[in-house]
Amino acid sequence: MRIRTKASSQVGFSLLELMIVLALLAIIMGSIFAQINQAQQNSTSQQIKLDLFQESREFMDQIARDLRASGYPNTRNFSSDPVSPAEQSTQEAVGLVKLDVGELWFESSIDGSGNVSVIHYDLVQTGTGCPCLERSQTPKIQADPLTGQTETDQVDVQSVINGTSADPIFKAYYADGTAVSLPIDITTIDPVTGNNLLANVNTVDIILKVQSPNRDPQTGQQATMTLMTTVRLNNCSVAYPNTTGTVMGCK
Repeated sequence: MRIRTKASSQVGFSLLELMIVLALLAIIMGSIFAQINQAQQNSTSQQIKLDLFQESREFMDQIARDLRASGYPNTRNFSSDPVSPAEQSTQEAVGLVKLDVGELWFESSIDGSGNVSVIHYDLVQTGTGCPCLERSQTPKIQADPLTGQTETDQVDVQSVINGTSADPIFKAYYADGTAVSLPIDITTIDPVTGNNLLANVNTVDIILKVQSPNRDPQTGQQATMTLMTTVRLNNCSVAYPNTTGTVMGCK
């Protein structure tokens, strides 16, 4: 007796079906990797903005701390006798020396040691990451506060976008609330009254605007942050109308 068997047909995927599956997998994986890349870019962008904000915030706090100590210790802490610029010792701080829209310059003993330092904040246009607001702190030497001191740049905040007459970093006000016309320094004399104008400055506004160097991957924009603070001077400035006497500020 002859038994016939029928071969069962084999079931599988065709080449076309495999190609469709691979294409779908490629699309799905591409979408996943695109999302991962986007998340990484966003994370990097946010971290850069956070770092920039923290750096700027710490720098602003430093300016405020420095400025509150401006003018300490001054002549009143030692003697009531007039003192001329050339006679200023390293133990006496004249306070404010110069103010401009992008510059702040003063003397103080910020560490409480009694030794006076020259503190200089200055907007610099050239250099890595600039425009930059640079801070220098240099031991005072016995010389004219405006023309006889030296300085060494120490720290800065980068990517500063203000510091012009239309958009200043520093503003100042006299004791009566009148805005100060900048620039002004320790030799600036009112032609009408003959008084030294810097001696009556007692409030300084600081407005710092910084811009992220990286563009946001979603908006294509560079994030901008504005930080503001106002400092009322605690100590009197010493300003010199001439070489024969001293006018004390903070009136």
